[in-house]
Amino acid sequence: MHLKKLKIQGFKSFADKTEIEFKKGITGIVGPNGSGKSNISDAIRWVLGEQSIKTLRGSKMEDVIFSGTNGRKPLGYAEVSIIFDNKDETIPIEYSEVSITRRMFRSGESEYYINKNSCRLKDIRELFMDTGIGKDGYSIIGQGRVDEILSTKSEDRRHIFEEAAGIVKYKTRKEESEKKLKKTEENLVRINDIVFELEGQISPLEKQAIKAKKYLEIAQKLKELEVNFYIEEISRLKHKLISIGDKRKELNNLIKENLDRKTIMENRYFSMKDEIEKIKHSAEELQDEKYSIQSNIEKKDNEQILSSEKEKFYLEEKRRLNREEKELLDKKEKLLLKKEKIKDELEENIENLSKLKSDYLKEKKLLEDINKEIILKEKHIEEEKNNNFKIYNLMSDKKNKIESLKTFKQNIKSRITEIEKEIDIIKNIKIENEKLLDNFCIEKGRNEESLGSCKKDIKEYTEEEKNIENEYSILSKEINEIKGLLQGKISNYNLLKNMEEDYEGYYKSVRGLLLASKKNDKLNKGIVGVVGELIKVDRRYEKAIEITLGSSIQNVVTRTEEDAKEAIQYLKRNNLGRVTFLPLTSIKSRKLNMDFNAIRDMGVIGIASQLVQFDEDYRNVFEYLLGRTLIVEDINSAMKIAKKYNHSIRIVTLDGELFNPGGSITGGSILKNSTNILNRKTRIDGLIKEIKELKAELALYKSKENKLNLNLSEVKEFIENGNKKLQTLNIEIIKLENEITRIIQDNEKNDISISKYYNEINKLKQEEKNIDREIDALSLDLTKLNNEKNLIDQNLDENTGEFQYKKEKKENIDERVTNFKIKINSFKQQISSLKNEISNTDEDYKNTLDTIYSRQKDFKENTLQIEKLKNTKRRLKEEINNLKSLLNNCSIKLEKIKEEKEKKMESFILEQRNLKEIENNINTFEKEINALDIDYTKYSVQVENYNSRLLEDYEMNYAEALNYKVHIEDMAEAKKNIRKLKNNIKNLGTVNLGAVEEYKNLKERLEFIQTQKEDLISAKNGLKEVIKDIEKEMEERFLEKFVEIRKSFNQVFRELFGGGKADVYLINENDLLSSGIEIIAQPPGKKLQSLSLLSGGEKSLTAVALLFAVLKTKPTPFCILDEIDAALDEANISRYTNYLKSFSDDTQFIMITHRKGSMEMADILYGITMEEEGISRMVSIKLSDKAS
Repeated sequence: MHLKKLKIQGFKSFADKTEIEFKKGITGIVGPNGSGKSNISDAIRWVLGEQSIKTLRGSKMEDVIFSGTNGRKPLGYAEVSIIFDNKDETIPIEYSEVSITRRMFRSGESEYYINKNSCRLKDIRELFMDTGIGKDGYSIIGQGRVDEILSTKSEDRRHIFEEAAGIVKYKTRKEESEKKLKKTEENLVRINDIVFELEGQISPLEKQAIKAKKYLEIAQKLKELEVNFYIEEISRLKHKLISIGDKRKELNNLIKENLDRKTIMENRYFSMKDEIEKIKHSAEELQDEKYSIQSNIEKKDNEQILSSEKEKFYLEEKRRLNREEKELLDKKEKLLLKKEKIKDELEENIENLSKLKSDYLKEKKLLEDINKEIILKEKHIEEEKNNNFKIYNLMSDKKNKIESLKTFKQNIKSRITEIEKEIDIIKNIKIENEKLLDNFCIEKGRNEESLGSCKKDIKEYTEEEKNIENEYSILSKEINEIKGLLQGKISNYNLLKNMEEDYEGYYKSVRGLLLASKKNDKLNKGIVGVVGELIKVDRRYEKAIEITLGSSIQNVVTRTEEDAKEAIQYLKRNNLGRVTFLPLTSIKSRKLNMDFNAIRDMGVIGIASQLVQFDEDYRNVFEYLLGRTLIVEDINSAMKIAKKYNHSIRIVTLDGELFNPGGSITGGSILKNSTNILNRKTRIDGLIKEIKELKAELALYKSKENKLNLNLSEVKEFIENGNKKLQTLNIEIIKLENEITRIIQDNEKNDISISKYYNEINKLKQEEKNIDREIDALSLDLTKLNNEKNLIDQNLDENTGEFQYKKEKKENIDERVTNFKIKINSFKQQISSLKNEISNTDEDYKNTLDTIYSRQKDFKENTLQIEKLKNTKRRLKEEINNLKSLLNNCSIKLEKIKEEKEKKMESFILEQRNLKEIENNINTFEKEINALDIDYTKYSVQVENYNSRLLEDYEMNYAEALNYKVHIEDMAEAKKNIRKLKNNIKNLGTVNLGAVEEYKNLKERLEFIQTQKEDLISAKNGLKEVIKDIEKEMEERFLEKFVEIRKSFNQVFRELFGGGKADVYLINENDLLSSGIEIIAQPPGKKLQSLSLLSGGEKSLTAVALLFAVLKTKPTPFCILDEIDAALDEANISRYTNYLKSFSDDTQFIMITHRKGSMEMADILYGITMEEEGISRMVSIKLSDKAS
């Protein structure tokens, strides 16, 4: 792999698009200071991902974008692309050429690309990690990297060794693993808090669950005994009601006879109605047919108009084609004439060309003869010029020496003037230094005052930081509380949702049927739903409606009686039990009489069926179940209304007291559990709302948390800035102290300099006298040479005149030859042009014939189309006449149907009157039945009372209760046992029936959290093991590479210094991953000593030796050296460049330098200039080509 090309645009001083191609070997980049040559290494660093603006020699990242000059506007973005040859796949990507691009806009946005595909900065960094090429690698070595090696901090030197050892990616992985470990430990702390909280809840909940189980056992025994007690009582009462039922049958038969007569009348009524509807339908169909015929007539008319328009168009087109054909025939004749004319002209030109060629050859012979004469004369003149030139050179040497001595004399005078000025400047500097000394002392005092103020500000912000952290801690606890509450609500919601989906709380038979209907399409189509699911109840009326419905809440609504029959057969086949069905087609509504006045009494809320919401399709169902029940405010209102209406209506209070017809009252406490069906959907909707509110509250707290984080960041930033300012002030004070010391030392040096300057002036004046004597001797020699030169000039003038005559003659002949050439070429071009014109004319002639044929073909086609359109118009006219005939027939039929409809309507109105008379008779019979129903209600009140108790207390009807039937021998003993069991339940006190389920859920949650805790501990241990493995791998790789570099360093040092020895060692060998690295060196003839004790040049060459040792141990495909030879003297430059050359076979070097020795070693040299102020440009030369 090697660096192939660098493209720069808008980066720093490179305003214009600049491309630099790099070849193998050494490429030198040179230029004067400030020309922008180091911006090339900055561009490479930047495109490889450098984010430190300090490293890029700026104050903010925007500084990398060209900022403009007096003559140029600033640019909006900077872009750098670097292209690598990757045929050896050094870069782990399947491309033979890899292009990396970075683009930054002045708005601050950055874009990164790999092979023109958008990517992240992280992707670029990972691509070059441990290759030595990245922004932190040792492939880019500037003065900063040399300073890093020379730094007094031994830890700074580690970066190069780590990159060479290939442990940077391991270091990154280790840091990522440590972050994960920290996060895992934080999660573990939170899990431990949750476990502690749950363990505190589970113990009291376990006691409540035990108590709830005991309650359920007693309640089950009470249920079995009390249900059988009710069954015995209901059986006894039902025998009494049978005799009343026989009497009612007679009345029902009379009603049936009247209903049969009504049905016959209704059938006849609806039959006549259907006939009238059919007549109406026939009339509508004829009307539609009439509209359709009218529409077709309009459509055909439009088609006829369109055909006429088309016919006009084609006639016009025929005339146009006729005209065009005539024009094309004329063109054809003209082209034939044109071709003949061109052929004549071509023959004439060929004849003229032949004559010109003959004249041209004669003139060419004359030109060759005169050329030979000119060459002989030119040779003679050249010999005389050489003699003259030799004398001229001798005279020039004498003149140059005189001028040089005069210049030297002038330089001496200038130097004396300069020295005198320097003495004046030094004296002025001394005065300025005295002023600066006073200013520095004042500024130092100000900085010391600012230092005290800054320390005070830092203290105040540190206290504010503590306050914010305390507030943040309190807010975090509140957030955790809301999260816990939210989790509880979500758990309740999920529980209720699951119960709803699984039909929890329904009787076994109902639940089994509903679950089966989900899988059985036939059942599912017939079942509408359960009563409890089809109704919506306001929370205020919830208890009252639940008491009113009783076990009917679990009745199943079906579409038809057949659907109910299908469901009953399914229950029988699968032995699932019994269910009450309410078919929509057979269920009849039951209402209180419309003239019933109780709903206007004090305390009455309304009829139960009017206080609930349901789909209009189910009105009969809910009026059947709730239409004869009155809902009132309280027990007192219920008692007053029951007495007022002689206990003839069913009344329920909002608290759930039930007043049955006949006088019985049911009331007391109601056992509730989580399986309540009626309010389940309401509770789910409520939980959704509560969850939404809690989430909103959590978001609000999170917003507060973010604000606190922002405030905390700002305070920390203030503290950090304060500390930086503190550090800056300390540095400024030290700098000022150093400046004060420097000024005092400078003044002492200035006094010594003035004394030296006075001595130099005396020496220069003596040298000026010696120069005057030497100038006089040289002037005498110059006069003699001038006389000899004049004689040679006279002979040269005579020969030059003859030469000039022959040259003019040659030019005349040359001009004639050139004119002949021009004319010959002109005739050749004309001949070629005429040939092309003949070819073009032939082509045009052929195209004209083709067009004529095309126009004739179109003319025939148009004639056919016109004929077709005439036929179409004739056909449309016939169709329109036929349609008009159909329209007339349709109008006649429509009049006949209207007459028939009027006759039928007269008979229908008569039948309607007869039907109304029958309905009045039926209403009279129904009133008599209502009177009998009141008598029947008096006897059935006691049965209803016991049924109500079954529904209210145990949510079952009499038929369902028979499933639990066990014969009771002694009813008095049974009554006594019931009382005893109720007392036992009372003695248990308050019972949390949900505790059993809550305990189970809490226990499962605790087990789940503990499993999570174990997983986190396992993950924590795993991460520690991973970090340990990474550290081990890093230590092994680092130590192996360190030993190799150590060995190479000593060898390279000896070769560069021509002897001596050098070594690197770890300060703390027990801590391989963070130990500093110390360098010791012994140049030839000196003692072994630390790097800090070497001279500047020795330090730089030692640093270069270490960098070469790293490259030798782990070569990089290319290496950029940015002025690292600046501190080397000429002897060391030679060693440095020779060593560099030995590496250039394996490594491509790009060397930024202004040292002559380094430039000479380069294979290609690029010069960076700044012809236009503030804008860098590039020039290049291959040194190998220049040498050849």
